[in-house]
Amino acid sequence: MVKNENTTKKTGKQAGPATGDGQADHRLRFAGRMVRRPTDGTRRSRLDLTGAENQCKDTGVRRKKVLSILLSIVVSAALLGLLFSAVPRGDLLRTLGSLFLPGLAAFALLSLSATAFKAGRIRWLLRPWRLRWKDAFIVTFIRNAFEDLLPARLGSLSYIVVLTRNAGVPFEAAASTFAVMLAFDFLTLPPFVITSVLFAGKAHASLRGPLLPGLAAVYSLAVIILVWKIVPAARFLTRLFGAFLRVLGWEKTERAGRAMEKLERTVASIAVLRERNIVIPLFLLSFVIRLFKYLSLSALLFAVLHPSGFGLADLSPWKIILALTAAEFTSALPVKGLADFGTWESAWVLAFALMGLDRATAVLSGFSVHLVTNLFEYALAAAAMLALALRSRRA
Repeated sequence: MVKNENTTKKTGKQAGPATGDGQADHRLRFAGRMVRRPTDGTRRSRLDLTGAENQCKDTGVRRKKVLSILLSIVVSAALLGLLFSAVPRGDLLRTLGSLFLPGLAAFALLSLSATAFKAGRIRWLLRPWRLRWKDAFIVTFIRNAFEDLLPARLGSLSYIVVLTRNAGVPFEAAASTFAVMLAFDFLTLPPFVITSVLFAGKAHASLRGPLLPGLAAVYSLAVIILVWKIVPAARFLTRLFGAFLRVLGWEKTERAGRAMEKLERTVASIAVLRERNIVIPLFLLSFVIRLFKYLSLSALLFAVLHPSGFGLADLSPWKIILALTAAEFTSALPVKGLADFGTWESAWVLAFALMGLDRATAVLSGFSVHLVTNLFEYALAAAAMLALALRSRRA
């Protein structure tokens, strides 16, 4: 210690470990890592900024998430404020407090039946992987709740996350079944929409003309081609993703390699599913799932409107299907309200307004249906996630 103090007095420099050129340096803790910095300013050693860069990236991601949530809140508040400006105060609470309980029970029963068909579809498509019924229900409950939470239906990817992390299903099996089920869910929509346009258009001039049937026909043709050529389409998207990585110069990174490998295995898994001749039975099963979905929401709408004097004869199934279709398409928007509130109701009100329903009733029915379905799905998802947490704790 005395020697070091004398050295400091003579040279005016603090002693420290010598560097390669004989200069002293300081040790600094930077972003959680030890780095060296020369003291005379003539030459800088190389700093390891990996930790700082990661921190900056994490901060940027968090900032984007916060901004996205704030934007969703603003959109919801603005649209709901505009919609409810024409609704007398207190009507919403009276509507929610006077729900017709038999209709509400029918909604719950039909919704759970649709979930059972979805769970069975998952188990069937995942063969030869054996998924327990309990796990299939858990996956379906969580996906139903998260589907509309994020823009562009990104929440539906929770299906892949839960299957791979909690059920031990390989990524390619989860991703391929997800893609196939999504395509067939789209495929079952046109028959309902085209039929509804034809029947509802007879009573409402706003729905007549070739525009809506033409759009439905184009949509149907596009989905049919996608299902028919799903394997080449998946291969094309994989090559497109690879070209995107090459443009950015990321193709040689470890993450890019793993992602490409998973995508290629997923395409191979889709090809295996396609060879099982599942098109007709899968279409019929998906058709039944959509039918039960429409029946459940029709029962809920009846539960909402029955206390106001509406009977079953007053609720046209074709109008309900068109309003639900318009509302559900808002979940695919890149910018929407929080949990789809505001955007969902706006499409619902617009569809029913075109079919002659007064605005106040359309707003109250749309918000009530959306709120009850969300609360029902969130409760089931919470129970499913609690079951997963208890299982992991026991393990």
